[in-house]
Amino acid sequence: MYTLDPASIYAFDDALADDRCRERVERMVHALGRPLSDVQAVSTADIPRMVGERGWTRARVRQGAHAGHTEPDLVFTRCKFDDAPEIAPVLERCPEGTPASLVRDMLGHGGVQQHNERLDSGRICRSRSQFDTIYGCPHGCAYCSGGKVATIFANVEEYIERPVAPAAEANPWQKVFMFNSCLTDILAFEPEYELVALLSAHFERTPDQWHLIHTKSANVDFLVDEPLERTICLWSMTSATVSREIEPRSATTEERIEAAAACRDTGYPVRVKFKPIVPVRGWQDEAREMIRGVMTQAPPETIGLCFVAWMSGEELERIIDPGMLDPRFLAGMREAAEEMRGVRPGPFPHDLRAEVYDFYLREIRRYDAETPVFLCTESRDMWREFAPRLGFGPRDYPCGCGPQCPPGTRRVEHPQVPEGCTLPF
Repeated sequence: MYTLDPASIYAFDDALADDRCRERVERMVHALGRPLSDVQAVSTADIPRMVGERGWTRARVRQGAHAGHTEPDLVFTRCKFDDAPEIAPVLERCPEGTPASLVRDMLGHGGVQQHNERLDSGRICRSRSQFDTIYGCPHGCAYCSGGKVATIFANVEEYIERPVAPAAEANPWQKVFMFNSCLTDILAFEPEYELVALLSAHFERTPDQWHLIHTKSANVDFLVDEPLERTICLWSMTSATVSREIEPRSATTEERIEAAAACRDTGYPVRVKFKPIVPVRGWQDEAREMIRGVMTQAPPETIGLCFVAWMSGEELERIIDPGMLDPRFLAGMREAAEEMRGVRPGPFPHDLRAEVYDFYLREIRRYDAETPVFLCTESRDMWREFAPRLGFGPRDYPCGCGPQCPPGTRRVEHPQVPEGCTLPF
């Protein structure tokens, strides 16, 4: 685990009453150098008090909106699946502004999530079944809303048995399952949390399914020391300034490259997404150096390109110092503010994003002409522009975290989605 120093650690009474859950809590707390007596036992009735005392009403705003990065508090609970208490009665007793999602997580709502990329979403992404067991992260990324508190499901074995195994069995077309990609980085809590090892053991028993670690961490010694089966490693790779200043507690660019190289040398399938691409001052030089490091030290089997998105230009300026940005890109973002309002791949306009993708693609091709390069959560217009150069389009591209992209995939011939979902193209 990371060397964390949370101001407060809580565990719900039903988690402490379960032997396996209690052992997991104790193991993780001891890894932080803390005794189990530092853990405050709580119940559902305590949630309003916890929120008020710890200031969690702002726990799910983007972390760049906080005055500074702080270690997240830890809350151990159990995923209760169909038996989770109702959210509304508890939320009503909480301080005004308490995020409903935080209350939901503490009450144990969770299970299989159908990520359904709708036809009107304005971007291309793969529909799939995915899972989360932790909500909250210590990395402090300015654009992420996972700060202040991390809620951790302690009943990992039960979680795999109940939602994971049935979903994998019911969807044999889905070869890759992504875990904890919403508001955390699983490697910050491993190997003590033990989810990664348990998932490896589970998927090794399936005919041909894998689980995927999506990370920006360098905490990979346990993966290298005892290699795991059916495990794909995918790094979000960012340039030097972004990794240090915008993702302050994450691994640096150099550390991520070294970690990816170590896992690749150990035999893991390794993939990279240059994500998020933030056009800071000097972005060309930083991107050139990052791409050189990736392609020479840890050449991946696929590469994704993803511009910073998910918000308006005004919000981006609130969470990232505009003085860090390339002045031409900052001016272009401001000029296109109305045009890009509500556009999922915004806030930077098409022409500026395309300019950066062109630069990245040319740099990557200096080292390798064959590695599949794809666009991540981009618009149909951007795909139309780049598909001829990429060699595939939005129907058949080999996504780094795609549900039909086991190791070695270079094209998805027959795209499928979970029952009830639609193909967004």
